[in-house]
Amino acid sequence: MWSKMKIRVISALIGVVFVLGIIFSVPIVFQIAIGAVCLFTLYELHVTFKQEKKWQLVLLSYLFALAVLALPMLVIFIRQSLLVNLLIFLLIAYLMLLFLCSVFWNQSIKFSNVAITFFMLIYGVLFPMYLTYIRAMEHGVALIFLPLLGAWMPDTFAYFAGTLFGRHKLIPSISPNKTVEGAVGAVVGGVLMFFVYGLVVSHLFGYGVHYLPLLVLGLLCSVAAQFGDLSASVIKRECQTKDFGNLIPGHGGLLDRIDSLLFVAPLVYYFLQVFEVIYK
Repeated sequence: MWSKMKIRVISALIGVVFVLGIIFSVPIVFQIAIGAVCLFTLYELHVTFKQEKKWQLVLLSYLFALAVLALPMLVIFIRQSLLVNLLIFLLIAYLMLLFLCSVFWNQSIKFSNVAITFFMLIYGVLFPMYLTYIRAMEHGVALIFLPLLGAWMPDTFAYFAGTLFGRHKLIPSISPNKTVEGAVGAVVGGVLMFFVYGLVVSHLFGYGVHYLPLLVLGLLCSVAAQFGDLSASVIKRECQTKDFGNLIPGHGGLLDRIDSLLFVAPLVYYFLQVFEVIYK
């Protein structure tokens, strides 16, 4: 047990150093890093759903993933409203071409393959792309920590609360190890960490902080992170696999490590469009 914990901790520390390096790099490096994460997540999903040998779908998914990932880089040339229309156009064209594949290769490509492949682009590319939108906002370096804390801190608190106090199973048919006590610990710990982060950016870096919306966001993220984790468990149970991969020792695949973040990132972005949390 302790050897496994040691591997998990070492992997987590290496990951923290890598993530911090990306956060404090120039925006284009951050965008490229998130793009690489999206493409690798797409790969893990193809393998999990056993679609990696359907070359037509794989080719289309990567081509459209690259097109979608390139959209934020066009913001200096094209107004925001047009970018949204371009994204909608890409998704419609993508779905049409997937159906076209199911027509021409109907013996090997079924409707379920079309639906899964379309889902993978939304889940594995569009969701994590919201990190680039947050990083591009005013005070983006300070704000980008919100989805990261909102996704990973509840998971950490849930683990320790569940280990120490867990008695009642949460949803054993989906994730047998998760407990109600762990879920409560995730929410309490997540809100607490947002409060602590507010104090840090306020007293050490001179930012102004609106604590009420910050704590509300911490509460929402703590709930969304758990739904993100449980949703990934639904996928893995459906595909009869334990992990999405083995990229990160002790943690499984990349998607195993960011499944909560996929739900939290869009939530944080749209919350920040309505409420000011950190300012100067």
